Amino acid sequence: MRMPWVLLLLLSGVACRGAEAPRAEVAEVTADLLVDGRPWLRTMITPHDASSAETREITYKVYTHILDFAGETPITKGPGGKYPHHRGLFIGWNHSMVRGERYDTWHMSNSYQEHVAWLEQTSGGDQAKQTQHVRWYTLKGEPIIDETRVIAVRKGEDNLRIMDFSSTLVSRAGDIALRGDSHHAGMQVRLANEVSEHEETTQYILPEGAEERANDEVFGGWWVCCSAVVRDKRYWIIHMTPPNHPTGQPVYSIRRYARFGAFFEPDLKEDQPLDITFRVIVSEKELDRVSSQRLYDAYAAAEQ
Repeated sequence: MRMPWVLLLLLSGVACRGAEAPRAEVAEVTADLLVDGRPWLRTMITPHDASSAETREITYKVYTHILDFAGETPITKGPGGKYPHHRGLFIGWNHSMVRGERYDTWHMSNSYQEHVAWLEQTSGGDQAKQTQHVRWYTLKGEPIIDETRVIAVRKGEDNLRIMDFSSTLVSRAGDIALRGDSHHAGMQVRLANEVSEHEETTQYILPEGAEERANDEVFGGWWVCCSAVVRDKRYWIIHMTPPNHPTGQPVYSIRRYARFGAFFEPDLKEDQPLDITFRVIVSEKELDRVSSQRLYDAYAAAEQ
């Protein structure tokens, strides 16, 4: 069955919610991914608008919100707030080296991403999938990367929400070195801006043997679980990297304002697509190290 998603136009005042969004008039275009008729995810696909600094900030990145379990409000962050470039489920590198020039596809200071087309939207009742074509540009409108981004979701045990994020990157500008550091590169998640106002309530669960070092970096782990409070409700969100990841085990970033995810530095070769995949699991019920590891082991076994 088709139509698991809904396109919405959100006008100024609705698009600019609270402290998270700059003041600007933008007709924000979104697509909801539905499971059993209830929205789980909301992908932001507003065309890039460089008419002002404020409209550019709102529209320079394609990203996906995780919605609360009622399907009403994002538990992830949009524009504005602490570190405006952090948005929901997102991907980028702050040192993307293209033909000897550095492009920042993390902060989007001299680049932008834009939704080109939907390639697939399907739903089977307790699962759904969306595939989109995203193009990465320089500020001059020159294509850098074509991305096929796939998000597949399904119900898990104990009302878990399982989300598989896959990205296939194809260079449009020769060989590209995707570089950065643990806090400004990779595939990461940022929860709602309000978490930055009560960081002391955020907790991280790490795999056995993983080590948290200085500067909120985790070495020796294939997953991390963030436990954070959004609108007075605690969630547990696991970010997983599969064992067949093209650059091996990542370094995980775990900021207390609830931006977390996998840092890795791949090379994108001309005419050689790069495939990367991750899993994000969202739970309303408490997860611990044992349950998180069990969920990861099931994922790893399926990916090998």
